[in-house]
Amino acid sequence: MKNLRLLPILLTGLTLGLTACGDKNAEDGDDTVGSTSTTEGEEGTDDTTTGGESSTTAGEESTADEGTTFLMTDVPGTEESCDPWAQDCADGEKCVAYASSGGGWDANKCVPVMGEGQIGDSCSYAGAAEGTDDCGADSWCWDTDEEGQNGTCIPFCSGSADDPMCDAGSSCTIANDGTINVCLPTCDPLLQNCESEGNSCYWDNSGFVCATATEDIPTNGECGYINDCVGGNLCVDASYLPDCAGSAYCDTDDGECTVDGTECVAFWEEGEEIPGLETLGVCILPG
Repeated sequence: MKNLRLLPILLTGLTLGLTACGDKNAEDGDDTVGSTSTTEGEEGTDDTTTGGESSTTAGEESTADEGTTFLMTDVPGTEESCDPWAQDCADGEKCVAYASSGGGWDANKCVPVMGEGQIGDSCSYAGAAEGTDDCGADSWCWDTDEEGQNGTCIPFCSGSADDPMCDAGSSCTIANDGTINVCLPTCDPLLQNCESEGNSCYWDNSGFVCATATEDIPTNGECGYINDCVGGNLCVDASYLPDCAGSAYCDTDDGECTVDGTECVAFWEEGEEIPGLETLGVCILPG
């Protein structure tokens, strides 16, 4: 179901302007890292945002809107909408994202709570059209296989879109024009310390979160999505590398880069650093 494929994300306040290989619209000085894409079988996500707005799409498609987009392939019907922040459904129901017109999650509806799965439990998902899973009322089944099995119940964000909240150790990813709001584990891109098998640490517009690695492309290999790359790399635009390729993260206190002609450039604008990642850099062509 939800194998994340992360496309370049539009970032604000960052040192680097980085976009997906196929997007040549970024100009020098733009604060863009790219977007993200997800897959249910073949889902795709454009633009992921942590603790902010994002939009998602699924299937064999991708978008370049701000935020995160996950792609799905189910054929849905029409349902009455609900508020994923207020969780304003009737007793015994929860408000979830679903695919109202096929493809990506693009709307919310109330569905019956079909199970009692707790946060962190294994779960199954019935698909984007139906939207049901066997997690409890306070969580959603995430990162399943193509058959909708072997997912994990992850919590909905609390608070609001303007002030999203998650427990310590996780960050609120708001995706698909706000229809998705889930807490994903945070991580260190240099340590690559995600605990779930098959997950690596990727940039999510305002933080680093654990997501499924969809490919195994090494440093300086051609890539189209952020999580096409082997963990520890970021998919950047050709204007920042000799080729449109995956660029390795680095430590500005160390400054070591393996691709000829690249240098370890600070990832952050001054004052925008995430605590603990102040010396994070990425190996790109010097500006």
